[in-house]
Amino acid sequence: MKIRNKILIGTLTVLLAVGGMSCKKYLDINTSPLTATKVDAGLLFGYAITSWDVNKNGGDTWLPIGLFIQNIASGGDFGWEKGNLYDVSVYSIQNSWSLYYATGGNNLELAIRDAEAADPVNNNTAAQCKIIKALMMYEATTLFGDVPFTEAWQPEEFPYPKFDAQKDVFEGIIALLDEAVAQMDPSSPLRITDYDVFYKGDLAKWTKLANSIKFKTLMTMVDKDPSKAAAIGAMLSNPGSMLSSAADDMTYKYYEKSDNENPKYRLFKEYTGGKNVWFFANNNVFKYMEPKNDPRIPQYFDLGLGEGVTTYEGVDTEVDADNNTSLLSSSYLYRKDAPSLILSYQEILLLQAEAYARGLGVAKNLVTAQQLFRKGVEASMNFYEADPDAIQVYLDTQLPNLVTAADPAKEIHLQQWIDLMDRPLEAFVQWRRSGSEGNEVPTLTLPPGATAGPLIRRFVLPPNEISSNPNVPDPQPKYYDKVWFDL
Repeated sequence: MKIRNKILIGTLTVLLAVGGMSCKKYLDINTSPLTATKVDAGLLFGYAITSWDVNKNGGDTWLPIGLFIQNIASGGDFGWEKGNLYDVSVYSIQNSWSLYYATGGNNLELAIRDAEAADPVNNNTAAQCKIIKALMMYEATTLFGDVPFTEAWQPEEFPYPKFDAQKDVFEGIIALLDEAVAQMDPSSPLRITDYDVFYKGDLAKWTKLANSIKFKTLMTMVDKDPSKAAAIGAMLSNPGSMLSSAADDMTYKYYEKSDNENPKYRLFKEYTGGKNVWFFANNNVFKYMEPKNDPRIPQYFDLGLGEGVTTYEGVDTEVDADNNTSLLSSSYLYRKDAPSLILSYQEILLLQAEAYARGLGVAKNLVTAQQLFRKGVEASMNFYEADPDAIQVYLDTQLPNLVTAADPAKEIHLQQWIDLMDRPLEAFVQWRRSGSEGNEVPTLTLPPGATAGPLIRRFVLPPNEISSNPNVPDPQPKYYDKVWFDL
């Protein structure tokens, strides 16, 4: 099935941006949120997180990153159609930038100012917004590299904000998270509840979220800045301060009600009757799952379209699929009420396992690493509702033993990669931080049809920012230029 993807990508971006905004209670703002002087902080928060999640799960980031990081397969001319995967749509780039600095970031900044100027001061609302802002900026800098931070969202004082070095942005994110945790006041009833689709105002869970984002940021920094190991060790001494069960997962919930469905479902609903016929199991993920009969396979993938197909099959990047090739799962992953997973218990467990396996801030301890590794893989399988008996068999017979493994860190990185299959933005970060250039996990090669040269390492800057801000980096970064944390 041929699809003119270069034409359709812009349409999909608009569809998902508009469709995702149909959650009316989050958009009941009479004044533009970019210029509003007085808008309820909860509404601003709701608008920001709704825009954010649609961007993460639609044509702007999920689709182009999933294709170029090669954990999604286009199926070639049988599916989405072949193309240059490194030629990312300017609309995707611009919409993502606008999310971080306008519909998302700016609304959060306005909400923070409103909460802190209120009488009495609404410290909890400000803290909730700061935590989301920190996570958004983590995404922005891992995607774009050096970005505006210290001078952002202050147009009167800084109409042309400078671009802060990525290391400084990471440091600012950590400081913002610490500030938010210190600002929270459990004794105050003032907080975002109705618009808080994540935790309904539960400050204990918000504190765990903030600490988990901090830990994730430190783990992203540590290979470039080994001094961060001390802070990692300090956090490992109190694991209960981070996400500590599946009940702590940060998820954006969707429903079967029209226009409140999962954004990916809405994409297929609009164009293919609600069934995915475009995207397939990429062998860069599937080949690590199939030999061990990973119980997530039937959750991640649907059997091929051919009559009588009974086995799952992957396909290489940009190679034509056929009726035997397994598709990304319409029946499970992209069902109407599939939640959007933003930060998970399993993600934190696997990062903790990595820290112990590598001796980051703690004495190297492969026994402890193995315990956390097993829990992390089990939590991932449970999140995706894999068969309980199959999970137990996998854990008992197929899970690598880090104590005896030749390369324990590599085994952990492979499980991180598999867990993040449907979260390409996070998988892109994980792949880049998994090893120096040429030693990443898994090993990827240049996609057929992609621009000759190095593998992609980032988004380039959007044209609107280049034309309007004289402080953009000079020379402007290319798609193959590494960001600071990328070794």
